[in-house]
Amino acid sequence: MRLSGRALVILAVAVIVVLGASYWYLTSKPGGERKLVIYTYESLLKWGDDPNATRRAVFEEFERRYNCKVEIREFDDARTALLAVVQEGDHPRADVVIGIDNVLVHEALREGVLEQFRPRNIGVIHDWLIKSLDPTYHVIPYDYGLIAFVYDSKRIQPGRMTGLTFERLATKEYASKLVTEDPTVSSTGLNFLLWQIAYYRLKGGDWRNWWKEAKANGLLVTGSWGDAYDIFLDEKQGRPIVVSYGTDGAYSYHFYNETRYRAALITLNGQQWGWLQIEGLGVVRNAPHRELAEKFVEYFISEEVQRYIPLNNWMYPANRNVKLPEEYRRYALDPTKIRLFNEVLTPEEIGKNLKTWLDDWRKAVGS
Repeated sequence: MRLSGRALVILAVAVIVVLGASYWYLTSKPGGERKLVIYTYESLLKWGDDPNATRRAVFEEFERRYNCKVEIREFDDARTALLAVVQEGDHPRADVVIGIDNVLVHEALREGVLEQFRPRNIGVIHDWLIKSLDPTYHVIPYDYGLIAFVYDSKRIQPGRMTGLTFERLATKEYASKLVTEDPTVSSTGLNFLLWQIAYYRLKGGDWRNWWKEAKANGLLVTGSWGDAYDIFLDEKQGRPIVVSYGTDGAYSYHFYNETRYRAALITLNGQQWGWLQIEGLGVVRNAPHRELAEKFVEYFISEEVQRYIPLNNWMYPANRNVKLPEEYRRYALDPTKIRLFNEVLTPEEIGKNLKTWLDDWRKAVGS
């Protein structure tokens, strides 16, 4: 049977309607294709009073609001998550990656694995965070905090942690008590390495020799921040000092109503100096669900989600409208009141030399 031109048009319209309805049904029903896949580090939002409730409040609310399924793939560290995105290349499974910091951003941009996206609500983020992390809007800040030496004041006297220098930390007295993270796989460890490189830039000397001496004197290097902190908390391990964050004192007071765990910085020329880590999230290039990914970035930097950052991620929220809890005002190291070694190493220099520095680190520790 042959159809007239009018009949063909009607049939074509009917086919389009049926296909559209089928797509809506498949992408809207549970188990359909309307899904957002997130790559991130394993400890994201897991350090609060009720981590499960917090994760539900954040991710299930997004599911409800946008009628989708959120799938979270967790990695030991943010750098491991980024490397997974890089490995997937032009055919990624992930839509969003969370945890790209002001060091990893150089690797992410060099590999070209993120889309440029300027959220409509970007005005809620501190301007200086955007400029410091990524003014090109491939990575959007969601929190920030100081890298610090956290110590157990019941196992090491606070007086021994004042006036701290890297030279002292390399001695057997301190190195044998210190646990840090591998900078080739850990973002915390990578920020610590740059903190150290910047210190020796100002002070003079070779940072590579520090690692050789510290390793010889008993320094322990682990694969992730979580592994390092577990060792730090286990008194049988004998490691009362860990490379961690300047908010850990606030965490200790919040949960234990005590100031047992404290944070120390490096002293140089009579001043305290620290290294600032800024964490961000970005839309993956060729993301299977680009529209959902963009909506999630805007959602994650909103006050609705950012209010969970201080007492669940234990970092300062990037959203300027979030009120800080009392614990932060009393027991956290405020990055805006500390001299920052970030001023010493420019983003361009980090991007150019990072691979060489990591190769040099491997040689220095013998790995």
